[in-house]
Amino acid sequence: MKASPLLLAAFAALLPVTTTQAAEGGGSVYLQGTFNDFAVAMPLPPAVYVRNDLIYYNAEIKARPLGGQADAGLEQTMWLNMVKLSWVTDWTLMGGTYSAALVLPVVLDVDVDARLAGPGFGVFGNGSSSGFADPYLVPIQVNWQSGRHNMAVALGVSVPVGKYDPDDAVNLGRHYWAVDPNASYSWLHESGWEVSGTAGMLFNARNPDTDYRTGNEFHLDWLVAKHPSATSGFGVAGYWYHQTTDDDGNIAPFLDSGFRGRSYGIGPVFMKGVKVAGQDLSLIGKWLHDLDSERHMEGDLVMFSVALAL
Repeated sequence: MKASPLLLAAFAALLPVTTTQAAEGGGSVYLQGTFNDFAVAMPLPPAVYVRNDLIYYNAEIKARPLGGQADAGLEQTMWLNMVKLSWVTDWTLMGGTYSAALVLPVVLDVDVDARLAGPGFGVFGNGSSSGFADPYLVPIQVNWQSGRHNMAVALGVSVPVGKYDPDDAVNLGRHYWAVDPNASYSWLHESGWEVSGTAGMLFNARNPDTDYRTGNEFHLDWLVAKHPSATSGFGVAGYWYHQTTDDDGNIAPFLDSGFRGRSYGIGPVFMKGVKVAGQDLSLIGKWLHDLDSERHMEGDLVMFSVALAL
């Protein structure tokens, strides 16, 4: 069975990664927009799939805890490329289809402009960097389908092997493990309407260099779309991020106690199926604009993706 362009679009990125320090630093392992896509929960035919996401992210944050000190904040511009490999089997687990995936993120370029620091703040300065960030492993995902209803559960693990130095203004890795159980749902109607969403909860380990532990983080990505044909679709996507427990670490008294972050945003999304040299490709575009944010990165994310079956 060959995967349709819509099913290829369902091959979502499932990679939470930012390049500046977070919750410790006001960001997160989670990166908005990368956990949901068209028909995200639909089971794929058995095969090996490849997806490439090119992301532009421009954002800023005010004062935050960073590297065991207080940082006055920054403005960040990042180009990030992510390659996801997914193995969909014909194995049945709990009545569903078993699959596994690996995501390899490469920061092509990130530039940071630090805000002017005053008394009580550490000095991190401006900076730029490129290289590998923390890979994201999905050892288990199970998908079910019942008529118009599609469901999936997965377990993600962020592996802390990316570039990291607690004294740097720019880090490509988080330097702590994170586990992210998540669940997805997709409803597709024969009229062409679709509603899809993915919700998860990040459980973060302690950063051994800074002795800082980021609190638990809930994230929800959603999409409402219309498909004029089986090979195209457009709609609105959004996200909601909310830290549910306090950070634990060296937080300056003048910063909010616990330094819990939250943010939400919205923007347009589209997909188009094309054939190149006999190969079916799915092209996906997305722009998410942050509408509000507290103690978290705030800005704009633009993503262009290509997915195919090998």
